[in-house]
Parts: sequence; structure tokens; C-alpha cells
Amino acid sequence: MDAVNTRIAQAYGYAVCFITVIVMLIAIKQVVDSAFDLSNPIRAEGAYGRSGRPLTNFELYKMEARRQPPPDRSPNATLVVPRPVGGSVDAAMSDADLRKLYDAERTEAIDSAKFRATRSLVGNLLLIVLAAVLFGIHWRWLKRRDPQSA
Repeated sequence: MDAVNTRIAQAYGYAVCFITVIVMLIAIKQVVDSAFDLSNPIRAEGAYGRSGRPLTNFELYKMEARRQPPPDRSPNATLVVPRPVGGSVDAAMSDADLRKLYDAERTEAIDSAKFRATRSLVGNLLLIVLAAVLFGIHWRWLKRRDPQSA
């Protein structure tokens, strides 16, 4: 009966060690992804804002704004521009107004990407530390048990 309990304890210890190694590998990949997102947050979002227009370049944004109809804005939107009679909002807007929209949308996208990347980075680093501690505790416990079973 004691041999069965020893085998179960060993299986438990090695299973925990194996799982913590897998968790650490996955978390390391997420840390690398988050670091890349923090280094270039505008690309982390796919370079498009809420309006679906590109945010990497103002000229592209302006060209897309002139081509497509304006997006419907919710009441909670940051900047709501009244719709002129007989035309689209973006066709009637000056370059300065479009620049303000572009800057506001770009800033919001960058801030959101930075927040998500930082949250992911911190969470995954804590996960790595916790997994490493669990691994260390169980590995030492297994090594202490091995001389007893031999």
C-alpha cells in the first residue's frame, strides 16, 4: 500500500512540474508579444481605428475619410460632428478638422493598445513567477522523496 501511495505522490509531483513548465512557455510567448505591442502600439491594433480608417498615416486616413461615408457615432463617442444637409460629414470637413479627428482616434488607439499590452505583460510575468515557485517547491519535494523510495 505504501508503494502505491509513493507512486501517486510521484505522479502528482511530476505532473505539477510538467504543467508549470508548459504554463511558463506559454506565458513567455505572451510576454514577448506584449513587449512587441508596447514597442509599437499603433501596429498592435492592426493600424485601424474605431472608424475603420488607417491610423498609420494622416494622408491615408484623409483619403479614406473622403471616400467612405462617415461612421455612425454612439452618444458616448469622443467627438461627434453634426451632419451637414445634403452631404457627408467628412466631405464637408476641412483638413484641420480631419486632423483633429485623426489625432484623437490615433491617441485613443495608442493608449488602449499600451494599456492592454502592459496589463498582459504584468499578468504573464506574475504567472511565470508563480509557476516557477510552484515548480521549485514540487521539484525539491520530489528530490527529497526519491532517496526515501530508493
